[in-house]
Formats: sequence, structure tokens, C-alpha cells
Amino acid sequence: MAGRPKRKADLKLLNSMPSDQIYALYAAGMSEVNICIKLGIGRFALENWGQIEEHSNNIARARASAADNLACETLDIADSTAPEHAQLARVRIQTRQWLAEKWKPSQYGVQKSTNVQINLSGVRMDALRHVEVLEDLSTTK
Repeated sequence: MAGRPKRKADLKLLNSMPSDQIYALYAAGMSEVNICIKLGIGRFALENWGQIEEHSNNIARARASAADNLACETLDIADSTAPEHAQLARVRIQTRQWLAEKWKPSQYGVQKSTNVQINLSGVRMDALRHVEVLEDLSTTK
């Protein structure tokens, strides 16, 4: 059989499923690998399905929702950690923060600032020269 029969069958399965069910898996914070295992499909089929504009927009919204949940989990982890487990809690919190930054960069990403430097010394010197020229002209009249 020519082509990629497994991928075609997986895409057919994905298209026959309710899209909301797939988006819910993304919103639950599942990795794409775990989503594929749960649905019994290949990763390339899920990636192809997710590249359709409608699906990619909904996946992005689901991931943003998952990022909010991860941010809330960091507070729970920090508040409920015993001192002897602080190192483990720190790793768990950092992992959730990293995922939240990737999944919802507008809210949790590091904001890049733009620095603008303006050098006015040249402008000031030009103004002083202009004033000198005007003074010379007024004294010669």
C-alpha cells in the first residue's frame, strides 16, 4: 500500500473524534506524547492535525488554560512543602513555571524591554554653533 497508511488512518480517527475531547487533553496539561498514547495514534498525525488553523488556535487556547492551572499549582506546591522537601518542591515549581512561560508567554513569559539611547551632545553643539552664527550676523549689521 503506497503512502502512509498508519498516518492516514490516524488522521481519519482524529477527524472522526469530537475536537473538544482532544482540546481537553491539551488543557489538562498532557504532553503530546501522552495524548498520542491515550488516543492510540502516531505523533506525526497529531502534529498534522494540529497544524490546521482552527485546531492550532484552539490548541493554543487550551494550552493557555493549562498554563493558568500550572501557575496555580506552583502556589499549592510552595504552600504545602515541608522544609525537608524544599529542593524537590523547587524543581517542581520551576518546571511548571517553564511550561507556563512556553504555553502562555503573554502572561507568564519574560517581558523583553527595549532600551533606547539618544545622544543629544551633537544636537547641543549644533545649536551652540547656530547661536554663534546668529550673534556674528547681528554684530556685523
